[in-house]
Amino acid sequence: MKKWLLLMVVVAAFSAAALLPRLDSYQREGSLVLASLDAQVRVLRDESGVPYIYANSLDDALTAQGFVHAQDRLFQLELYKYLAHGKLAEFFGERGLRNDRIVRLVDISGFAGRQLLRISDAERNYLQRYLDGINDFIATRQDEYPLILGVMGHRVEPWTLEDILAIQYFRVWSSSVNWRQELLTLQLIDTLGTTRAHELRPLTINPDDPATAMETPLVVSQSLALSFDNSPLNPLAARYAMGSNAWASSADKSGGRAPILSNDPHLDARMLPGFWYPMAIITPQLRAVGGSAPGGPGLGVGRTGSIAWGATNGYSDMVDLYIESVDPGNDANYLEGERSQPFSTRTEQLRIKDGEQEGGYRVETMEIRQTARGPIISDHGMDIIDGKLLSLRWSVPEYAGPDSGNLDLLLAASVDEALVAIGKTTTPLNYIVADTAGNIARMASGVVPIRATGSGLVPLPVAGEDNWVGRIPPTKMPLQLNPSKGWVGSTNHRVTGADYPYAYSTHFAGSWRYSRLMELFEKQTISADDHWAFNLDIKNLLAERMRPAMIEVFGNDPELQPLARELAAWNLLDDQALAAPLIFQSVLRQFAMETFADDMAEPLLMDYLKQSYYWQERLLQWFEVGHSHWFDDKRTDPVEGRDELLLRAGRTTLAELTSQWGDQPSSWRWGDAHTIAFSHPFIPGKFAARWLGGGIHPYDGSGETLHRAIYSFDKPYETRINDSMRIIIDLADNEKVQAHFPGGVSERLFDSWNKNFLDSYLTGEKRYWWFSDKAIEAHVEYELLLEPSL
Repeated sequence: MKKWLLLMVVVAAFSAAALLPRLDSYQREGSLVLASLDAQVRVLRDESGVPYIYANSLDDALTAQGFVHAQDRLFQLELYKYLAHGKLAEFFGERGLRNDRIVRLVDISGFAGRQLLRISDAERNYLQRYLDGINDFIATRQDEYPLILGVMGHRVEPWTLEDILAIQYFRVWSSSVNWRQELLTLQLIDTLGTTRAHELRPLTINPDDPATAMETPLVVSQSLALSFDNSPLNPLAARYAMGSNAWASSADKSGGRAPILSNDPHLDARMLPGFWYPMAIITPQLRAVGGSAPGGPGLGVGRTGSIAWGATNGYSDMVDLYIESVDPGNDANYLEGERSQPFSTRTEQLRIKDGEQEGGYRVETMEIRQTARGPIISDHGMDIIDGKLLSLRWSVPEYAGPDSGNLDLLLAASVDEALVAIGKTTTPLNYIVADTAGNIARMASGVVPIRATGSGLVPLPVAGEDNWVGRIPPTKMPLQLNPSKGWVGSTNHRVTGADYPYAYSTHFAGSWRYSRLMELFEKQTISADDHWAFNLDIKNLLAERMRPAMIEVFGNDPELQPLARELAAWNLLDDQALAAPLIFQSVLRQFAMETFADDMAEPLLMDYLKQSYYWQERLLQWFEVGHSHWFDDKRTDPVEGRDELLLRAGRTTLAELTSQWGDQPSSWRWGDAHTIAFSHPFIPGKFAARWLGGGIHPYDGSGETLHRAIYSFDKPYETRINDSMRIIIDLADNEKVQAHFPGGVSERLFDSWNKNFLDSYLTGEKRYWWFSDKAIEAHVEYELLLEPSL
């Protein structure tokens, strides 16, 4: 009986595997009508499912782009739309609620609606043509909707231009994370006092300007007794995290023919089919290939016949918090200096999917007060001293222009034209651009306020005078153009010099990834293959600086000598097959906790340590000097120094790793602990990853390597942020670009294109997205003709 039951299960599984792809599919060849087109469009797909759109005009190409995005990623599009409008709880239930509260506080939907009235005709047409393609699919291809939407019982409504803009500005907001430092700094002041909090201020270093290592912002504020209950702005809550590496070598550095550009954007890219959607757009006036982002037209990273571009988060500070005072004589008002002003108010209704409620939803109401600067965030799950409030001010609603710059960048014919386009962009990025004439540049984008007072590290008390006196002009944003060294790059590190005249940011990545780039670019000539290898580089320069002291201290302790031997033999590569990376990461974690545990209680301690950009450079400075009063554990009588804390950290590491991986350090493996899991956003988690996702895999790299693999400090060592795409663009190669990403073109679970790039991504194998007509035609598997209506 058991054998027959097993046979039936096997037969059912194979039948489902054969049937489900057909049930959850769409038309890939032949012809169909799109009412929004002006002329026929050809959509060619290669063996990997990558679409190559041939159109007679850019307008028709954008419409076809919206259509193919909807074909392959309609669930993802709907997810992004609900995310951007603060309606994720309608889509996913309770787990979307925290996102919705913060999006409603910031009022991204309201801003999108207001901005729609201000955009230029060219920008409106650019967005509208893409929107038309999405809506053509929604209106005419209901029988091709992804199966998962039917399982959810989700009804797809036509999209609007407000939806496209909301997604665009949600992505800008998600890149603007510096305000978290302000909340953390307030908590440090409350706990430690201003003087000691000042000692912990972030140390930001630009390796191109050693003088920046001596420069630090001043921490000045008042104690607010700030605490968090269930605030959507709680620094302990998960956040949208981004990073990235991007660089370009000049024509001479690349062998004399043309520049080569590399980009690997860092996101939480564990959800299939991935953030990026590879494609090409080809018209008589334009040929472009690269990574597009469903929910918006054009390409986020890519190349044309004239230029190539990529980007990283530049972390320019576009959000400030303010300490507001309630009018003691009228609590419906706040003080603007000596003047009493009424709060403006708005009400937000959040619908939360809930099967136990009549109608399937419950409702939460948010009453939001605002000052001239923005919403009062301390009303929502925070405790603060009586009479004081915290408001949040975001520069984008104040300074965004009528054009996003995305269309101009797509059409740019040179680096100079690209820089003008980047100057219009509101996202706080560092762009890397190159052109076929041999020019290379790194330019920062975003609308950064000029601060007459304040550094952006701590909330500023409102005093009646506006401390924002405009925005930094695009021509004054950080720029490197054709430097003599022959390359430009960004690794989320500080890019301003010590003499930069504006308060730009206090939040940057540690200097080690960029320092590693500096080492790699010492090579005289850098080929496309070298660029690819740099993307996969796993040498840890933070470990290189900390390892000597670890070896010395552990080597003098008989119990810890096995750890010293592994570290001494280590080649400094964060290789999944080695023990030393696991030892180093564990010791680093334990040493940091030992340093600060006597000064901060939970949850502040973990909040502080989770923000590695706040403390790592500062702790390293003390570590290399060899002493700091912060190393003394005030809970004990003896005065501890660095080496005593290292011994503690080593012993805790030995106990922790022995309990998990056995008593032979030489048999431990970084990849046993440091893993990455790929799943579907509708069915997340490790169990689903094994059976319906992309599996769980050992993973090279760390947060300190160019091959990025960040884990959360409180959840070692599961990778949370990783390379969302790796792409190398050789402007001398007019046949292809080298690229892959952790996923596939299609979101449909049983589609062969759902995760067909994942294996290559995990092994580092090169894949290609085609650029020339000849190469595209040589790899065509499907051709779909999109016809205009008669």
